[in-house]
Amino acid sequence: MRSFLIALTFLSIFPAPRRFPEWNERNLRFFCVMIPVVGFVFAACWALLSCVLGRAGNLSPTLRGFVMTLLTLALTGGLHMDGLMDTCDAIFSRRDRATRLEILSDTHAGAFAVMGCVLALMAKTLLFAEIFSKGGGVSPFVPVFSRLGMAAMLNNLPFAKSGGLAFMTGAARHKRDNLFFFGLFALLSILSHSIIIPAIFILSLIIWCRLCLRIFGGITGDLLGAYLEISEILLLTGTVIESCI
Repeated sequence: MRSFLIALTFLSIFPAPRRFPEWNERNLRFFCVMIPVVGFVFAACWALLSCVLGRAGNLSPTLRGFVMTLLTLALTGGLHMDGLMDTCDAIFSRRDRATRLEILSDTHAGAFAVMGCVLALMAKTLLFAEIFSKGGGVSPFVPVFSRLGMAAMLNNLPFAKSGGLAFMTGAARHKRDNLFFFGLFALLSILSHSIIIPAIFILSLIIWCRLCLRIFGGITGDLLGAYLEISEILLLTGTVIESCI
């Protein structure tokens, strides 16, 4: 429960309880496991928002998609979008690894960060709009899959640098937690009644892991946040593809 509260308050805008657990190795032991569990909280919020907007027939699909995008962005406090922006600046700088890691830590937003943010928000808005236009609901499994991938990366990949949020939250990770990740993936694949979404999840996870290792030598908090944003866009794309089949 302590790990869940830390993960929930760290990854969302939900307020911390009055007696918030300390950030120590004991309380962070199951932090990686709790990341996809927190995803179910986001899934419930996504489902509720989708239901409310789906009933707003007087609004255009584009406007509903825009509202859905803003609300899902607000739930995370922009934490992961910030990671995507820093990652865009670092990757497209075409510098050496050390310089790219420095760019990830830079608080200033460059041109590539702005372009990445705009494109990500546009993509989500249009994908949500397309789903609403077809009369369907947004899959609640998308935020769970994306956070499952983020947790698997945090639990297994080396850190690109010592210090930082990823290093701190992943300090108590354990290989045994992979059994939980495999089991949850199998459960989600069955419940989603989909082949495309699990396939996109696996493919995007493999590609992003290889990219992080080749370009940065490991993971950072920004790279994990960027993965979550990109994977959600890809998973929403898979949802649209399924609705067209």
